[in-house]
Amino acid sequence: MKSSRDFLLGFITGVVAGILTAPKSGQESRQWIQDEADKRTKDLQDQWSKGVEQVKSQVEQVKSQVNQWTGKLQNEGEEKKQQFNDTVETAADKAHDGVDAAKKSIKVD
Repeated sequence: MKSSRDFLLGFITGVVAGILTAPKSGQESRQWIQDEADKRTKDLQDQWSKGVEQVKSQVEQVKSQVNQWTGKLQNEGEEKKQQFNDTVETAADKAHDGVDAAKKSIKVD
């Protein structure tokens, strides 16, 4: 990492030194540096915007997936709740039928 940083720093230093010692006038060199800086700034802004858009897109995809999972879990929960209620109702009906049968058997005897 450090060698890459050192290389980049040396490269930039060399380019700047070359520009400043080039056979152009100071005003031309300053204008060229300003133009290049503006161009690079615009490029960086464009890359930043693209990166932000990609992140937003990924966030939206994750939100969508979470919403799908949440909906699925809610549906499964409702199904389990309904199954439980049906089981309880069936058990209650059987218990009621058993009580009725017991009452009838007691009355007959």
